Amino acid sequence: MESMTGFGKGIFQLENYTITVYAKSLNSKYLDISLKLPKRYTFLEERIRKFISQEFKRGKIEIQIKYTGGEFSQKKILVDKDLARELKTALTRLKFELGFEEPLTFSDFLKFRDYLILEEKEEELDKLWEEICPPLSKALEELKESRLKEGEILKNLLKIYLKELKDRVSKIENLKEKIIKDAKNKTKERLDKIFKELNLREIDENRFYQELVYLLDKIDFTEELDRLKTHISHFELTMEERDCGKKLDFLCQEMFREINTLSNKAQSSEISLIAVEIKDLIEKLREQIQNIA
Repeated sequence: MESMTGFGKGIFQLENYTITVYAKSLNSKYLDISLKLPKRYTFLEERIRKFISQEFKRGKIEIQIKYTGGEFSQKKILVDKDLARELKTALTRLKFELGFEEPLTFSDFLKFRDYLILEEKEEELDKLWEEICPPLSKALEELKESRLKEGEILKNLLKIYLKELKDRVSKIENLKEKIIKDAKNKTKERLDKIFKELNLREIDENRFYQELVYLLDKIDFTEELDRLKTHISHFELTMEERDCGKKLDFLCQEMFREINTLSNKAQSSEISLIAVEIKDLIEKLREQIQNIA
């Protein structure tokens, strides 16, 4: 089991500079990758995203890359000479037309920088990847270890809640026969009372038994109890799977639905009290599951 929260760090040391990668993970319904890259590595953005998505399936992954030390020369200066000549001609003509006596100087040209072009130097992508891959791999490795360690803590907590949940379900199971028997007796008493009040001498036996079966079926929560136990067993097995967070959340929804229906059917104060405790435990499970990848 893997948590969605964690932290990792990787460092790549060369002769004159150091690259440091920080990896942080937070909760998210889906995989959400956020990158803060030096301009030198922006061409690698998609490659980095793909690399991360191979290791992580869920969570908000924040990657920050920093380098210190030697300067990376990324730009070179090109001069648009034709444009510079046109600029000189235009300024000279303007000087005479407006009657300026001061001579044109080089500083006048520096005020017009459109003829100076800063061109990015395209580095070889493979070379850049060789720089970034080692610290990135290390940071993601530490992040994974951190998430797994946190996941074990969550798993142990889920097991505690699950044990309490199973104990409550066992209580319901032990009460089941008594509750259903009491409900049947109450139903019989109500029917006898109705017959006496209405002074019914003749009844349609087939219709009577159909209605009786219908009433008894409404108070029998055996199917709901069995499905609830099945969901709990499935929950335990799913906890051992990788990337199980979404499945566990779905199973919690199903367990909540079953205990809700069961409680309504039982019409028992004893069952209702236990059902409230079970719902509380399911909510505690869901709260922790929100942290699981």
